[in-house]
Amino acid sequence: MTFAALLAACAISGGAITNGMQWIDGSSLPIEGQGFAQTAVPYGRMPAGVTTNVNAGVRGMGNFSTGLQLRFHAKTKKLSVRWTLAGAVGGQPKDFLSPTARAGIDIYRRRADGIWRFVKLGVLQSPTEGLLEIADWGEGDCLVNLPGWSALRDVSVGVDETGTVTPLKPRANGVTKPVVFYGTSITHGSSASRPGMTFVNQVGRHLDVPVVNLGFSGSGVMEFEMSEHLAKIDASCYVLDCLWNMFMTDAPDPRPSYRYRCVDENYEPFIRNLRAKCPGVPIVMAEQCDVRCGPPNKKDLFIRKLYEKLVAEGWQNLVYLPKAGMYPPDGEGTVDGCHATDLGMTHLARAFEKAVGTALGLSCDRSAAQP
Repeated sequence: MTFAALLAACAISGGAITNGMQWIDGSSLPIEGQGFAQTAVPYGRMPAGVTTNVNAGVRGMGNFSTGLQLRFHAKTKKLSVRWTLAGAVGGQPKDFLSPTARAGIDIYRRRADGIWRFVKLGVLQSPTEGLLEIADWGEGDCLVNLPGWSALRDVSVGVDETGTVTPLKPRANGVTKPVVFYGTSITHGSSASRPGMTFVNQVGRHLDVPVVNLGFSGSGVMEFEMSEHLAKIDASCYVLDCLWNMFMTDAPDPRPSYRYRCVDENYEPFIRNLRAKCPGVPIVMAEQCDVRCGPPNKKDLFIRKLYEKLVAEGWQNLVYLPKAGMYPPDGEGTVDGCHATDLGMTHLARAFEKAVGTALGLSCDRSAAQP
């Protein structure tokens, strides 16, 4: 639903009243994070019709609610959110994901100075159903981050019988189009403790911009068709962060299924098609984050050379993001030497928000965000 339509309605209509609470279906609420008008599933992030030219990981994880957010103003003594997964949570211990990251939600509230602050985490109450309740909400702007590693069947917000839910005002910075992040498991959110701590969601809050998270664990490999899908999103900026899942032609991953993941074969056709379809839209080219903050690797050197080539051709609105500073220098930013802890996610967010801020002409001063 568009902001104009919501504003015209003023208050978002509630549904059935149960035990003194009126419940509003998620489909009636302002949802950010969906880059496509028609997604394969209601709370998914990829469109229907993705072909086998895109790997199975994207086709499956495209049904996750990764990066989706409910944003609204609520006036109610009690605020509740309930959600139901499309199926029981799966996964293996080796993927380092906590249950709260995989299937939980979290809520943020905006302070008077415009800063979003974490309020509460919501967890599953059964294998597929979760409930979060805040007894003393009062009145304020609310942001609900939906699960990062699960498919949702439905979600709804509950307020008092006389409570109201209304859309938020447009952002003061004027940014209405999303920043689209395309990448790997780290972009997807591994291994933040909860949805709001992914670096993509942090960038969205700190720069006050809408974001679309197209990070896919083990599956961000820049197939040409993916450039076609990204180009269909009316974006303010694109961020390309796929190097962890890709290899150089002269040193491919030994697994046969990974042979199509070559940086030196996929990257240039991808970025050229994206720019041709979306001329003028800024693009951020990110190096591979490195827990040791080491020197550029072969993939980094390849995309740096490509960046310089494109700039020499006259490309504008192209921002290069080196790996330096993406993780803290003491090596404490990851769970396994690769995937980010909350600490690592915060460092990544600071690096990426500077690049996105440069691309969009926005300040990324965090001093105002302090308590």
